[in-house]
Amino acid sequence: MRKLRSAGATILALTGLALAVPAHAESASDAATANTEGQDTVQAPANTLGHTGGLFGDSSLELATGADYSTGHYGASSDTTVWSIPVDLKAQLGRLRVQASLPYEFIDGPGQLVGGVIVSSPDGATTSRSGIGDLNLSAAYLLTRENGLLPAIEFGGGVKLPTAKTTLGTGKTDYSVNASLYKTVAPGAMLFGSIGYSWLGSPAAYRLRNGLTASGGINFRPASNQNYGVSVAYREPVADGLKGQAVVSPYMTYRFSKLVGLTLYGVAGLNDASPRIGAGIRLTVFQ
Repeated sequence: MRKLRSAGATILALTGLALAVPAHAESASDAATANTEGQDTVQAPANTLGHTGGLFGDSSLELATGADYSTGHYGASSDTTVWSIPVDLKAQLGRLRVQASLPYEFIDGPGQLVGGVIVSSPDGATTSRSGIGDLNLSAAYLLTRENGLLPAIEFGGGVKLPTAKTTLGTGKTDYSVNASLYKTVAPGAMLFGSIGYSWLGSPAAYRLRNGLTASGGINFRPASNQNYGVSVAYREPVADGLKGQAVVSPYMTYRFSKLVGLTLYGVAGLNDASPRIGAGIRLTVFQ
């Protein structure tokens, strides 16, 4: 297998996706999901918090688009820079949330999207390519809401379908499952955490490793239309000889009106297997 170096995605998948919450705490997830894996290299914090009441009601439909950016060496001699323009669709039906995300990718550098992260060969050629990325589908169900000392618990899963050409992705299908916990610790403050596992389809050139993902953070909600927070996420190495990816992501969401909301986020890598820096924006229309 050729020598690879890896670096990071989101939220979140991450989520991604970017990528359920009790009625009083609405959505650190409006920051969450450039899917939980919609943008394969950088995404909003992968909290995947849905909503189950409160400000946005028990059922809703959301359409979002924006831009994601990341850059890093990923072990190569030159940077790989990725721009993504995603289209995200989310439906909340009571406790059930379903999501779909399809990005258009622009990649410049020796890196390639593999298993939700960038990998690159140190002697790889620097190329520029673009096209439709992989389609990410996910669903999650809020098993329990907060009750006294007990947190809210959510279970979910997703599939990445290989709609991207092989210069942008692996050409294989990936699967994932996850469990998330959410707990209010003070008025307007919530801790969240998630652990998951992903199964990666291996292309002909090299074998990928299945592995664990984990994330956690804190969300602040000073007003009913605002969320601010930070998350930290880790993913086990996608292939032998690689390091795991670790990133930190501050974010904010703001609901301008009943129909329109905005999410901003940043990403910083915590090791050399992660993007050096990244950022993104989402404009969401609510129905």
